[in-house]
Amino acid sequence: MHIETMQEMVEWSAAYHQSFAGYLQDSVASSSDERAKMLSDYIADHERSLAKVLFAFKPTESDAALGTWCAEFLNDQPLPNTEKTDVRWAQMSADEMFAEVSAIHAQLIDLYRFLLSRCIATPAAEMLEQLIDIEEHEIKLMAQSANRLHEM
Repeated sequence: MHIETMQEMVEWSAAYHQSFAGYLQDSVASSSDERAKMLSDYIADHERSLAKVLFAFKPTESDAALGTWCAEFLNDQPLPNTEKTDVRWAQMSADEMFAEVSAIHAQLIDLYRFLLSRCIATPAAEMLEQLIDIEEHEIKLMAQSANRLHEM
């Protein structure tokens, strides 16, 4: 991924969540674990919802944040390539799947924090803080529902 502006970061994040939703469902479709399938459907719905929020995301103060130049940082632990299914997901339990999804969201949060540390005194800082809050909120919602599913 080559991202130069905050606008590109937001668009890339939204597109990744949208793509990850379909990737997850397609990858888990052959699983024999019904809980895992239910969880993948639930997570996919959240990913699509998060993508919609991000596609509509605009800075509240000014458009200056969208033009802020930034560097991208995801070389150490690349995110899953969502262009083709991965049978590894179909072999995971619901708990393993949620742990993997949580790790992916943690990577995105770490990316936003990295960028925030590079532009702390710019209009983009508030925008990155909002992106971090959105990601953290969604993963908490997914965790609560995953726990409820586990109790069933």
